[in-house]
Parts: sequence; C-alpha cells; structure tokens
Amino acid sequence: MESQLIHTVELGDWALSIASLNNHGIVVGLSDGSLNLVDSNGGFSKINAHSGCISTLTNVDKDNVVATAAADGVKVWDFRCINQGPVSKFSNEKNVPFLSLDSKHGLLGAGSELEGTDSEIYIWDLRNSSPLRKLSESHHDDITEVKFHGTNKDLLLSGSTDGYVNIYDLTFPEEEDALHQVINFASIHSADFLSSSRIYTLSHMETFAIHELNDKSTDLKEPQPVQFGDVREPWSCEYVVGIYPGYVACGSNSQESLTLYPFQDEKVDTERRVTLKPAHGEEIVRDVLLKDSRIYTAGEDSKLKIWQNSHWPVSDETPNAEESQTSKDENTMNEEYRKFKNHRKDGSNEQKSKKKTKDKHSSRFKPY
Repeated sequence: MESQLIHTVELGDWALSIASLNNHGIVVGLSDGSLNLVDSNGGFSKINAHSGCISTLTNVDKDNVVATAAADGVKVWDFRCINQGPVSKFSNEKNVPFLSLDSKHGLLGAGSELEGTDSEIYIWDLRNSSPLRKLSESHHDDITEVKFHGTNKDLLLSGSTDGYVNIYDLTFPEEEDALHQVINFASIHSADFLSSSRIYTLSHMETFAIHELNDKSTDLKEPQPVQFGDVREPWSCEYVVGIYPGYVACGSNSQESLTLYPFQDEKVDTERRVTLKPAHGEEIVRDVLLKDSRIYTAGEDSKLKIWQNSHWPVSDETPNAEESQTSKDENTMNEEYRKFKNHRKDGSNEQKSKKKTKDKHSSRFKPY
C-alpha cells in the first residue's frame, strides 16, 4: 500500500532527527544547529539551538521537553518557555562533540566522538549539571548509540563504530565491574533494548541481529543471537533508516522510496508493507516518526514530509508484544537479575567476556 503525501516542509538544511511533543507538535533537529517546531499543517518556527549540527534529539518527556546533542554540548529545551533558551546545559571535559543521546528515569546519557584513544559516556541527573558518572574505558571509537533500559534504571546500553555494544550495570562504581555484557557485532548504526530481556543491533553494513540480555547468575557467556544477516535483499532496500517500536523503516534511493514493515515478536512482516513514494527522492531518509494518523519523515533533501497513515494501527507509542505481557514475566526477570547482581557482588571469580581485536568498518553514512 502507498501512503499519500500531505505536506512538504522546506527547512533549509538537512533534517536529521524527529521527536513529538503532545502539547506543541513535531520537533526536528537540523544540520545547521537549529530546532524546528512543525505543526500538523506544515507551518514551522525555528530556534537557533546549537552552533553546529544537531547529532540527535530525544524526548525528556512526552509533552513539553526535548534534549539535543551537538559539538557544543547537550541542551535541554522546555517548549513552554522556549524563547528563554535552554533550561539546562551539559558538557564534557574535553569539549568533544556528543553523537548519541537518551533520557529516561530522570537521567540523561550521552556518548561522544572519539578523542585520542577513548570515547566517553556521560550520565547526568537532569536536576544537576555535574555528571553522575563517566564511562571512558569501554569504547575506542565514536559512540553512536546510548540507551537506558525501559524499566531497570540500573542498566545502560552503548554502541560504537568500534563494533561493540556494551551493557553496563550502573550499581557497580568501577567501570570494569559495571561492564555487564559485551556484544561483538559490527560498526553500530543503532541498538536498543527491544524488551526487558532482548537487545537489537543494526550495523552500518545493514546487518541485523537480536540478542539475549545476559542475566544468568552462573553463566557469563554471551547467548547466541538470532542473526538476520544483511537485510537489504529480504527487506527490499538499500539501507535501513532505523528500528522503531512496532516497525522498521527501509530506504531505497534508486527507487526513490521508503518502506515501513511491521515488526512484532522479533519478526518483520514483509508482506504487510506501507510504501512512501517518492520519499525524499535520491537523498537519504534520516529519521521516521509515526504519530496518530500521520507519518513524518526527515531527509538530507532538507525537507520534513508529512504523510497520511491510514493503513496501520501503529505509532511510536506502540510497545512490542513482549512489553505488553503481564508484569509477572517482568518481575521474574528482575528477580533473576537481582540474584545475578548479588552473585557478582559476593566476590565471584568468574571472568567477563573479553573483547577481540576487530577491524573498524567504514560507515554507510555518519550519524552526524
């Protein structure tokens, strides 16, 4: 099925990242450092947010507040008082650009570009500009992804172009001890917790996999993942824009199209697709957002496009099926995880999985 294009908003520079605020509209981050607030009819207003490209933005809450990451730091914006500037600013000691960002549980986490031999992850309490935590020893290239666990505030995920996805247990004060699980995959385009106990990884080479969160108290060996391999042929695309709650978005520049497939229960339904043509022409689509009856797409043609979504009862608010199960499964997982933490704290001599030397892979395109 094809979706109808409703509005095209000319923004003046690459549109890289999208968020939705219930009380205000759609927020778009641009490569010129501006934030753009777009209403349902395609009208927009611009805020000069950063001195350079906005790497990414994320919701702090669903109604009024977003955070943005760029070369000049991380800023938090409350759209109830947007004309007064950012309500908070965060930076790092080296003044290195931040590339990745997430906010949950009253916390803000950001990953940096490589500077010297290490890249860094900073974690802040939103009420205080001083960092709660810095992780600087576990990645050795640009950190392209940082994600908090949806329900467990003590778990943090990071992904990097060094080929690794790391899971940290933030209850351990030392970084070496906090490194709970290492996934050796490939140069990471994106990664996240799919559910309470599963993680996905998507590489810049368009390979995709689903991994188990290691929560066993007696076995620290990484469980075998579900490997999808290179998904370009089975998903009929040239690149994957992203993995979103309830769907995947795939682009084809040569076909000037964007295709959305339902993604539930770790399965991609390639038979029930929604196609957006001409998408963003021959330019790359950088982000997608489903909200109510609309599909929003941002691209390197400097446009935000608004499409009619009349085919799927799905939006970015839709949880995966596993997240919709009863709290019994969640409680069971959390209890197993607590036992695992206690086991480690009691002086276990088990050794963590060691990272193997791996060549750096070239990126399809930089996330910034």
